Amino acid sequence: MFKKVNDNFERVCMMIFFMLLFVIVCAGIVSRLAGHPFSWTEEAARLCFIWLVFMGLSYGTKYDKHINVTIFLDKMPKKVAAFFYILWDLVGLAVFIYVSIYGVKYIGYQTTAKTPVLQINMGITTSIIAVSAILNCIRIVEKMIKVHIPAFKEAK
Repeated sequence: MFKKVNDNFERVCMMIFFMLLFVIVCAGIVSRLAGHPFSWTEEAARLCFIWLVFMGLSYGTKYDKHINVTIFLDKMPKKVAAFFYILWDLVGLAVFIYVSIYGVKYIGYQTTAKTPVLQINMGITTSIIAVSAILNCIRIVEKMIKVHIPAFKEAK
């Protein structure tokens, strides 16, 4: 059960947010064409899009799909390149730990405000910053343990 959740969490969340985004945008279009536009569709679509993007950040980290410049690492010996991948993971981990800590503090700061139209607590809407950062920390550690450290140990 845990393996299934771990393997598919970001993907399922992204699909849900994409479907919500699609339905909300379609509802906004139809309501405008009918002459009675919904006032909430733009804000709801924006929130879904933001959550979709932040979940995509974690998904990209998990599968190593972010933009990389590997021209230097490709020319280095495998052991040195593997070391730099681990070093880069540690730098990324430090950044996401920092974002996690301040993301949680930011949630506390935002709990007194509400979104303009939907009146949703801003602490809930901005919690994706901390959630995504924590997920990224987990995915970086997972990638280090499963891929980069074994590659470093096997490299000659």
